[in-house]
Amino acid sequence: MSPSSVAFLLGAGFLPAGAAVGALSYREVRRVRRLLRSGATAQGVVTRLSATEMRSSSSEGTIPVGSYGNLVYYPVVEWVTADGRPMETTANIARPLDRTPAPGTQVCVRYDSADPSCWALESNGTGMFRGFAAIGALCAVIGAGLFVFGLALS
Repeated sequence: MSPSSVAFLLGAGFLPAGAAVGALSYREVRRVRRLLRSGATAQGVVTRLSATEMRSSSSEGTIPVGSYGNLVYYPVVEWVTADGRPMETTANIARPLDRTPAPGTQVCVRYDSADPSCWALESNGTGMFRGFAAIGALCAVIGAGLFVFGLALS
């Protein structure tokens, strides 16, 4: 396989994958920022933790999360909307046990009053999603560069 073909194929892989990761992550950043800025506020309580074992998709082994082992936890939060609807929701970010709010912990929930299923914990912020958006953008730029480089070599 010629160098131009390799560069072209790598670019053709990195560009769409990076663009997809970047776009989806940026969309989540915007959603959470909108909720934190203008969403309705409710006080919630973590009722339990939903444990998940981090597993590799390609093998039977587990994936260790730093020095924490392979279990991560999603907080399950109960809260009531301003119009009185009770909600029980599971956070979309899992963390090691010592970094997850314990059951009984009061948390601030920001939600879309028109669609309470669209919500975020005020304490989560957007840092992780910003990181993924940056990584996706970097991969897209690298992919575009390899794509153009492959075209130039052919």
